Amino acid sequence: MIDKKTLKSILSFTENQTPAPSFILIYILTWLAWHNQLFSNFIDAQGDFLTRVTTSFSSMEENQYLVVFFITCLIILVRLAFNYFSFRSRELLNSSDDIFESMRDDQKFAKDSDIGKLMESFSKTKQQLVDAKVKEKEAIADKNETIKKLLSLQHELDEARADIEVLTKAQSL
Repeated sequence: MIDKKTLKSILSFTENQTPAPSFILIYILTWLAWHNQLFSNFIDAQGDFLTRVTTSFSSMEENQYLVVFFITCLIILVRLAFNYFSFRSRELLNSSDDIFESMRDDQKFAKDSDIGKLMESFSKTKQQLVDAKVKEKEAIADKNETIKKLLSLQHELDEARADIEVLTKAQSL
């Protein structure tokens, strides 16, 4: 439906509305502007005030309530749209300034934290390198020890074969 940001924006817009003329006052002014022949007929009419008013109202061909109502609604909507767009543009400008300042602050801290993170990863890598060298030395020592054992076993096996051959030759003679 409506996300939270839009709802907050509409709410703050309606709370920050400037006082405006009421709908009835705008309707009356629009009606008077739409039926402007009332004023000219009132001025042209002869007689006392009441006669002038009745003459001017009778000269009006028809009272167009619905047209005046729609024009009044249009005026109200245009005023609201103008206020809303000016509010949104002010809000956008304010938020963009805040975002820009917070980005600059974040970048300052990010640089400091980046250097700290870089030094921390460098220290970890250095420790891992030392550990890897120790493991490599242990692995080389184990390999050498295994080779020595294998060679000694091979030597013993060769001696045992030689002894077996000597014994089989001695028995066959």
